[in-house]
Amino acid sequence: MYKVLGTDGNEYGPVSAEQVKQWIAENRVEKKTPVIPEGEMDWVFLGSLPEFAAAFAPPPSAAPQPSVAPHPPAFVGASKSADRPTKDRQGDPRENSRAWTAYCLGVVSVVPPMGAFLGIPALVMGIAGLRFQRRNPEAGGRFQAWMGIVLGVLFGLGYLLLGVLVIVDWIAHGHLTR
Repeated sequence: MYKVLGTDGNEYGPVSAEQVKQWIAENRVEKKTPVIPEGEMDWVFLGSLPEFAAAFAPPPSAAPQPSVAPHPPAFVGASKSADRPTKDRQGDPRENSRAWTAYCLGVVSVVPPMGAFLGIPALVMGIAGLRFQRRNPEAGGRFQAWMGIVLGVLFGLGYLLLGVLVIVDWIAHGHLTR
């Protein structure tokens, strides 16, 4: 059984594998459609599940497909951004929200007061973004995830360490009363 995320943001299911294969045949879902297999905790792309690989393969006797296919009717599927061509050879980074969140948190963590609070979440989201990209190679965002990790470590931990050193210095020089 599977839950399928539609382009309208609604979850459909649980539905059987046979129903999902029927939707594949009807072009209602595609390889980049987010799904959660029963018993799993995280969304994955439909094309990454081996049980549906044959359903996406073209029939052996089929004529070659044109390079620009018509837009399939929308029912359930990936976001509209997935229909646009991408320059990222590893996939569209917009499909990896964890990596984008890490990147944004990492960039904002450069600001001194914000860095102490946002650096660690940037690190955590960057790791989550890399894990998501590893499970879903079609999703991009590797660069954004790494930038979130690097900036989160540099500024988040750096500002926290600086704060601890300032407090220790104040205590050592008697600036804080007991």
